Amino acid sequence: MILTAVICIVLGIGLILLCIFLPTENNEPNEPQSKDANVGDVIPDEPPSEPQIPVESGNTQNPEQGETPVTEEPEQPSVPVDPEPVEPEIPEVPETSSEPETPEVPETPSEPETPYVSSKNDPLLILANVGNPLPEDFEVGELETVQGNYKLDARAASYAREMISDAKSEGITLQLCSSYRAISLQKTLFENKYNYYISNGWSAEDAYAKTATIIAIPGTSEHQTGLCMDVVTPSYQVLDAGYAETDAAKWLAENAYKYGFILRYPKDKQDITKIIFEPWHYRFVGIENAKLIKDSGLCLEEYLETLE
Repeated sequence: MILTAVICIVLGIGLILLCIFLPTENNEPNEPQSKDANVGDVIPDEPPSEPQIPVESGNTQNPEQGETPVTEEPEQPSVPVDPEPVEPEIPEVPETSSEPETPEVPETPSEPETPYVSSKNDPLLILANVGNPLPEDFEVGELETVQGNYKLDARAASYAREMISDAKSEGITLQLCSSYRAISLQKTLFENKYNYYISNGWSAEDAYAKTATIIAIPGTSEHQTGLCMDVVTPSYQVLDAGYAETDAAKWLAENAYKYGFILRYPKDKQDITKIIFEPWHYRFVGIENAKLIKDSGLCLEEYLETLE
């Protein structure tokens, strides 16, 4: 009996405890269920937000979301691609090809045709020699100083000064020893040379003929025109054939035509000019005529015969 009573007491206590603990167990699971439910709600929300960030870096955890932005982003660079090809079309607009047409305009080849005024009436081609004396009423044009007291016709003076300056820049010193001469001075020079030969036993006829090959007969001298000059150099001031071997004479023979001057009495033309070889005597005929005479190898007398 006693054992039976004890068992009943224990069972009763157990039932009481069971009743006490049953409600708390029902409440406690509610809380974890709500936590579990929250966790469950958050879990599906978080994954989409996380893969959205790495989608640009090619995260493959969520390929479906990665494909959408990948296809949308390449469409953006396609926008600037269109304007870029349009811009290169702009350089096609500067059709400045018309500009090179302007240099074609100065068709200066027509200028060489100005050998041109190369007529016998060209005042720069006036001929003065034994067979062509200057008119008695001839008057020289306006004179300008070239060097020291030496003067030339204004049409030739500036070119002479430029030639002397350019030669100097190349280490060549050109020194004038004669230029324009009045007919009175020409007479004095001729007489002096003539008397020199007479004093040395020459006949009057021979003295005159010899003098005429060296000093132009008054009225036939180019010096009277103001268009010629005698040029030497400080290291060689003798008027003889030896001067042709100096650097100054060689420079003149090569460059004088560029300034409108020609070697008036060449060595191989004495039978035509009737004057001895004078490597120091240069005559201004203008740049165009000088070039033509230089290229042709003609002397002034021959050149004039080719003109109308």
